[in-house]
Amino acid sequence: MPELPKGWTPERAWKATGRARGRYMGDLERLVYQKWGEEGLKVIGQVWADGADRTFLQGMQGFGIQGNDAAAYARFFVTANSLLGYDMELVEATPQRAVFRYHTCHIFPGPDEVNADLCRKAHFRFEERACQLLNPRLRTRITKLQTAGDPHCEMVVEAAAAGSRR
Repeated sequence: MPELPKGWTPERAWKATGRARGRYMGDLERLVYQKWGEEGLKVIGQVWADGADRTFLQGMQGFGIQGNDAAAYARFFVTANSLLGYDMELVEATPQRAVFRYHTCHIFPGPDEVNADLCRKAHFRFEERACQLLNPRLRTRITKLQTAGDPHCEMVVEAAAAGSRR
């Protein structure tokens, strides 16, 4: 590893790398959406869903997170995103319901209508697919978005009542 700038720790360098890569990804998503519209949104969403297929269950195992309930789901996202340098908060975690917040966003910093559209329609497909993989009775929804002007992004995951349809 090259020598770090004076005053930089490896943790600071890792977080800066995550922020830079996130911004590049956000810029790419925005350009795809602007050029291809709804078709572009489908592609972006599929990329995120495919990422969940490749990494989510393996990540649960790697982090030692047991279970297939709302609390386990939320612990994965708080752990994984904290490691990537996000400021995360686990607000509530029960087997039936969990709430977690992203206080920072490397991909789409600040309010922006186009980026809010990307978040709602494509970007959170990883989280949706992760629900399907972990437990088909889990449902996730975005209740707050920084890109829409909220102070943080907030995800709620809940177990559907027995016998309810998806």
